[in-house]
Amino acid sequence: MTTRIAIVVLPGPGRAMPTIVKADLPPNCFIVEGINPPGATPTQGDPPAVPGRLLGTHLRIAATRARALEATHIMVLRHWPPAIMPDIQKMAAACQAHPDALVIGYRPPAWQTGLRRRWTGRRLPRFWLKMQTGRHLRDPFCALRIYPLAVIENLRIYQRGTMLGAEILVKSAWADVPFHEVAVDADLSVHHGEPSSLGEPVWRFLLNVHYALRSVLPVPHRKLVPDADQAGSKVSVWRPMRSLRTLLRENTSPTQLALAAAMGVFLGTLPLIACHTLVIILAANYFRLNKVAALASSQLCMPPVVPALCIETGYFLRHGRFLTEMSLETLGYQALERLYEWLLGSLVLAPLLAILIGGMTLMLARLAARSMATVRNLGSGAG
Repeated sequence: MTTRIAIVVLPGPGRAMPTIVKADLPPNCFIVEGINPPGATPTQGDPPAVPGRLLGTHLRIAATRARALEATHIMVLRHWPPAIMPDIQKMAAACQAHPDALVIGYRPPAWQTGLRRRWTGRRLPRFWLKMQTGRHLRDPFCALRIYPLAVIENLRIYQRGTMLGAEILVKSAWADVPFHEVAVDADLSVHHGEPSSLGEPVWRFLLNVHYALRSVLPVPHRKLVPDADQAGSKVSVWRPMRSLRTLLRENTSPTQLALAAAMGVFLGTLPLIACHTLVIILAANYFRLNKVAALASSQLCMPPVVPALCIETGYFLRHGRFLTEMSLETLGYQALERLYEWLLGSLVLAPLLAILIGGMTLMLARLAARSMATVRNLGSGAG
């Protein structure tokens, strides 16, 4: 497949279009001019601009004009650094080699460049992306990206500014668009817009929580290209039995089942009152473990046995003796103390129970796998 990459440069308010030596561009790249930059006077048909923000509508307009010029991919830059051409060439080559992928750069780590960056600059976005999609990117906030035009044209994009880039990454991963990372030298990050108001970090946090919760709902995600091989492997609330079979088959190697059981028991032992199930599902989704196995093993920690053992352990650690009096005084008026002792005791018992249940699950899963392999071999030999 021959790729044609449309490069759109959106200079900020008060900055003129930079001088770009088009002869130095890779053969499959070209510059698209005439796109309304944020903060400029909108042309006919363009949406009103918001200073310092890149709207999803601006991105769609750029994609429409790029498609009219027979482009297959699009790259949007807010400015054109002087030394960016080698990075453009590397990313264009990667796009040619992986035409179906969303190509994203990753900048050198801070210890190599001498630049100080906040830990939230990479680690927090990596955590949220892994929680929401199971994908790992080294630098999710790198602004050097090449999008397939089908991604921009078919995904439902609502955000702007920083969260626009995050929304595209999350929904692209949900749509099964592959990612390909390329090492770059230009230190370009996703634009944060004007100085953040007090409510903007809160809104980003809530939006990330929304994406994380949406990722575990039994509702199919929007796909760009339906996969016939996986037509029967999607989890949907409308097909509960087929969805249950899908959940039972996912991540079912002996090691993965053992880790899922250990994690379910570990979290089930902790005093996560009224939110055990949600926490276990999110953790299983993050670590790509079997959700059914994790939830099933957590039921071993249901009251009253395991919580009572944790309370007794915590009480012994605090007072050097076990709690023997069960009365309104000890269980009612001193409920906060018992809750603290539950937490204290769970920190001791949770690892022990997780190792015990995880080890038993590993042995049983390996035994079952051997038995199934023997049955298959006998069946194939008989045929």
